[in-house]
Amino acid sequence: MNDECAKFFIFFGAPGAGKGSLATMCVKKLGWRQLSTGNLFRKHISEGTELGNQIDFAIKSGKLVDDEVVVKTVATWVYENISLTKAIMCDGFPRTLVQARLFIDLLKKDFPKASVCVVKLEISDESVVARLSSRRMCQECQATFSVLPGSDRKPRFEGVCDSCEGALIQRNDDKPETILTRLAVYHKHAGELLHFYEQLGISTVTIDVEKSLDEVFENFVALVGDGSDYCKE
Repeated sequence: MNDECAKFFIFFGAPGAGKGSLATMCVKKLGWRQLSTGNLFRKHISEGTELGNQIDFAIKSGKLVDDEVVVKTVATWVYENISLTKAIMCDGFPRTLVQARLFIDLLKKDFPKASVCVVKLEISDESVVARLSSRRMCQECQATFSVLPGSDRKPRFEGVCDSCEGALIQRNDDKPETILTRLAVYHKHAGELLHFYEQLGISTVTIDVEKSLDEVFENFVALVGDGSDYCKE
């Protein structure tokens, strides 16, 4: 249907590995676009779209959002954005094998010139618990910070967002007991997802993310390039 040839990077890693932080850095420094299902869900819910109503109902019912609804939400965003960028970073998507299959089928059908690369972010479970339990989020603009000693993402003033001066809070899913549950879910799906990508011959690069964000970004660009040679015949 379309001839857009953007490159899709699937950021693959445990919760707290820094997928969102790396994606934000790429947006700022490379001009790429970030596909965040969390942000998309919030946008659709706030706008009261049909998809937003389905997502809101699932969340309020304590259920996971249906895989097909997730992919429909992603597809709508891709149709609107793929022609506007050289590269798209998938942050927190696909989460399940069903989502991965539906997403790859979508690209093959509607965007045959697009290419995909899996970026595996390596981090220990111990580091994940330390990172997430130290994470704080702005109630107003959703910006994230860290109170972890030595972090380069500490807020200038304790409990206050650098961007909008909103209050910083700890999310319920960033508490240690919840983090362990999230890690268990991640590990349950990680192996089958990586095997699926490998079977399709999708290239994978691995990055050690137990470093500063600047170092992680530099290593990422060294491995995949800055987009200047993407989409060339």
